[in-house]
Amino acid sequence: MNLKNLEAFYWVVSLNSFNKAAIKLQTTQPAISQKITALEKSLGFNTLDRSSRQLKPTHKGMTLFRYAEKFMRLETDLIAELAEDHYLTATIRLGVSETIVYTWLVEYIEAVQLAFPKVSVEIVVDLTPNLQESVRTGHLDMAFLLGPTLAFECIEQPLCDFELSFLASPLLQGTIGQMSLSNLMSHTILTYPKTTYPYKELKIKIKQQAIDEPCSITSYSLATLLRLAVQGLGIAVVPTLTALKEIQQGQLEIINTPVQLQKFDFTAIYVQGRDTVLKEKLTTLAISVSQHAMQALLAKIPK
Repeated sequence: MNLKNLEAFYWVVSLNSFNKAAIKLQTTQPAISQKITALEKSLGFNTLDRSSRQLKPTHKGMTLFRYAEKFMRLETDLIAELAEDHYLTATIRLGVSETIVYTWLVEYIEAVQLAFPKVSVEIVVDLTPNLQESVRTGHLDMAFLLGPTLAFECIEQPLCDFELSFLASPLLQGTIGQMSLSNLMSHTILTYPKTTYPYKELKIKIKQQAIDEPCSITSYSLATLLRLAVQGLGIAVVPTLTALKEIQQGQLEIINTPVQLQKFDFTAIYVQGRDTVLKEKLTTLAISVSQHAMQALLAKIPK
């Protein structure tokens, strides 16, 4: 039995799609079809039920699928366990939230290059819901995103957390001294869209104090929010460390306020299967890098 054909079958069933399996294995859909046909010819039975519109394995195919998963895990784990880290070869598609990009992603990639010089990393920056779905469907191998992730079965490990601050430009009038929530909400608020955690958290505070919702400008782009805040167009509600450069340069100031918002918690996720041991090692490295980088960044915030 050809293990590459078995691997193709595993991903077709896992992702419920020939096309998605082809993307996962970086090949073409016809090539995947040929591998499945060759596998069935060598086994002497059909692995997929072709009588239904829905792609699903036959009874024997389901048994094969369970063993295919074991074969794949054993193969990749054996290679990863026996090989030194600097000899491991793979291409890992890594999804990251923009908050990570603005803080410790560079340090992490440098650490990966040093520890795993033969591992290539393809970085995709996107929103947490999109990153979750891409890991689930196999378009991404792993992701660093806002947690926790409960949408599907995956390995999840905590990475770091970020405090949210109210930030304003010195150009913005009325931001001197301590500001109550009512004072804050009298200004235009610059933050993530209304479906996201920061806005929902802020809305709870507003409702508790019976304050009218403020005028707001929302965007998924952190760069856009920071640019608007620097220009004095409103008060930004974003993770403090993502604006460290602007704070150090005096373009933005942390507003003195008793209002406290819950922290952003970030996690690393991946599914078991191909390159599981490598993904474990990359996650362990991410935890170490994030902890050291966050401590260094926090020390740079002006007192």
